[in-house]
Amino acid sequence: MKKIFFILITVAGFFSCSDSLDVDPIDQLTGLNFPKTDADAVAAANGIYQANELSTRFGYTIDLTSDLTVTGENPNGDAGFLSSQQWEPFNSYITYMWETFYAGITNANVLIDNLENANSTVTPSLKKRLIGEAKFLRAYYYQYAVQFWGEVPLVLHKGVNDEGDGLTRTEIDDVYTQIEADLKDAAERLPHAKEYSGSDKGRATWGAAKTLLSKVYLAWGQTSPTYTAAQKKDLYQKSITTAGEVISSGDYELEEDYGQNWSVENRNGKESIFATQHSLSQSSDGGGGNHLLHCAFSTGFTQTLPHVIVSNVKFRDEFHPLDQRKGITYADSLFDPLKGEWYKFDIPRYLKYIDPTDPNGSASNRNIDRTILRYAEVYLLRAEAINEYNNAPNEIAYNDINIVRRRAFHESLDKTSAYDISPELNYDAFKAKIQQERLFELTYEQNRRLDLVRWKILVKTLKASGVPAKENVTPKNYRFPVPGSQRNINPEKLWQNWGYDGSTITENPYVGFE
Repeated sequence: MKKIFFILITVAGFFSCSDSLDVDPIDQLTGLNFPKTDADAVAAANGIYQANELSTRFGYTIDLTSDLTVTGENPNGDAGFLSSQQWEPFNSYITYMWETFYAGITNANVLIDNLENANSTVTPSLKKRLIGEAKFLRAYYYQYAVQFWGEVPLVLHKGVNDEGDGLTRTEIDDVYTQIEADLKDAAERLPHAKEYSGSDKGRATWGAAKTLLSKVYLAWGQTSPTYTAAQKKDLYQKSITTAGEVISSGDYELEEDYGQNWSVENRNGKESIFATQHSLSQSSDGGGGNHLLHCAFSTGFTQTLPHVIVSNVKFRDEFHPLDQRKGITYADSLFDPLKGEWYKFDIPRYLKYIDPTDPNGSASNRNIDRTILRYAEVYLLRAEAINEYNNAPNEIAYNDINIVRRRAFHESLDKTSAYDISPELNYDAFKAKIQQERLFELTYEQNRRLDLVRWKILVKTLKASGVPAKENVTPKNYRFPVPGSQRNINPEKLWQNWGYDGSTITENPYVGFE
C-alpha cells in the first residue's frame, strides 16, 4: 500500500519530535469530490488512511502518558507535560489527535455517503469493499476517541458539523454501539488478507475488522459506565467468539523470529493484521518516513538522550534472559556501520523502530511500518476475555497465552514448554499474567496507556513505576481534556472532563479506580 497516502500535515523541522504542525481546519478537509470513477473512489478511500500516518503523534500521546517512556525534550513544553502527566486543554498533541481523528472520520463519512448514493457509477464490487474500508477506519478513529476522552460527538454523515460543532458529547455506550455496527458491517464487506496482492497489501481486511472488534468488545466490557454485569459478560463472550474466528481463519501465523515484525523486508508479513504503511516517497520529515523511529534514536550514537527515552530499565530487566523479545524491544548496544564498531548506551534504546540496516538515517528515511494489530495480540485478547467471562481461565486461555510465550522462547507452538504458565491460577493471578505478557509482547506499540486505563490501574502503576516524571499522575489523567480550541467554539455542549480547567463536574468519576 506504499505511496498511496496524501499527508494533511507538514512537520516544520527535521530534528525535533515536537515541532509545531500546521493542520488544516476540519471544515476544509471535507471536500472529497464525488467519485465518478473507480480510480477516484480508491483515491478518496486512500485519503481516509492519512489521519493515521504520522506515527510520532500516536507514539507521543499514548506512550509518553504511560509508565514506559519519558521525553528528552523540554520538560516545560507540550511533550514534557505529556511525559509528566501535567497536560491541560490547550496541549498541542492532544488537540492534534482530536483534529486528526475527526479529519479521518469526516473523510470516511464523505466517502460512505457518496458511494451509497444511488447515482454512484463505481463498480459494485469495489464500492462494497471501499465502504467496508471507510467503516473500518471510522470505527478505528472512534475507538481511540472514546478511550481518550470518553463521551465524544458522534458524527456519521458528511457536512453535519464535521468536528462536533453544535453537537453534544455522545454517551460512551452509544459510541461503542456505533463502533460495533461499523466493524461488523466492514467485516461483511472486506476481503481476507490473502486476497490482496501488490500495492493493495496493507489495506483494511476482514481480519483487521474482526481483530479490532474483539479488542473493542473487551475494552467496552471493562469500561462501560452503564452496562450491567450480564451485559458486560455478553461483550466478553463476543470478544472470545470474534477472536476465535480470526484464529480459526488460517489467515495469519506467528513469525518464528519476533523481530521480523519490524523488518523493512517483511512488510505486511504473516503476523501483521493492520499497520500504518510508511514509505520514503515523502520528502518531509515524518511524512513518508516513520517519525517514531527518529524519536527513539534522535541523538544517534551518543549518550545524549533521545526525544523518547526508556523510562526505567527495570522493565527490560523483568524479561527472562532467554526471551527473544527482550533483545528486539531494547538495545543496550548497536552496531555503527559508519565506524564499523559496536556502541554501548548507558540507557538502552527502544529497538523495534530502529532499522539496523540504516541506523544513521534521518527520520524521513526510516520507513518501518508502525504495527497496530498483530496476530499475537489476538491470542492475548481471547485469553483475557475468557478470564473475564468465566471469572477464571480455562484450557483455551492457558493455551493462548502459552502459544505467545512459546514463540518468545523459540519453542514449538503446539507442544508444552518449560516456559508455559502454570495452570490452576485464579482470576486475579491469571489477569496479572496477562498484564505482564502484554507488557512483554507489545511494549512501544502504543497499547500500554490504553491497557492501564481499561484495567483501571493507571494511577497506581505510574506512581509505583519509580519514574519521577510520573509522580504527578492523578485520577483526572484517566481521560484527556477536551481541547480548549474546540470548547471555544462550542463551550456548552462540549463540556470539559473532570479535573481540568473549565469543568463543571464536581464529583470524582473515577472512584474505585486505582
